[in-house]
Amino acid sequence: MDVLLCAACGHRLTAPVRRLDEIPGPGGRDGLPGPGEARRPPALLPRGRYAVDPLPHGAPFVPAPKDREYDGVVPGGPWRSDARGLLVSAGPRGTYVLHPLDVVALDPHPDVTRHIGCCGPDGERGVNRLCRCGAEVAIAADDCTTAYATRLVPGAVRAVPA
Repeated sequence: MDVLLCAACGHRLTAPVRRLDEIPGPGGRDGLPGPGEARRPPALLPRGRYAVDPLPHGAPFVPAPKDREYDGVVPGGPWRSDARGLLVSAGPRGTYVLHPLDVVALDPHPDVTRHIGCCGPDGERGVNRLCRCGAEVAIAADDCTTAYATRLVPGAVRAVPA
């Protein structure tokens, strides 16, 4: 079991969690809203577990390589399309992916544009959660259009035995 701490101040950011070798796919939630909740997809990970995602995640987005055809699967997580064509994530690699309820004591980012989404932040506009010391530490996705997860940013956090 590990806990993840803020690299800047040492504050505990998670409950004790056990590392998995890979992201197993949806688990934990059935996607049905509880009292006062927005509808969202199932969580990427069950409670009490975390995984390290080797693929890039979130902002910034860059044009997709021209030599690759879009086959419906976009390596590197979230993608968008705009006037530049298909965009793929060039965000941080190695994010610590957790069930949002295993993350504790994070504050919303003061830049409100990082909280955009349909019914919650979609996590595609960069770090949107801060440690109490003010360090940018996490990307929370709590929207009906994205995977339900909180990703702690490598370099901003460190894992230690619980």
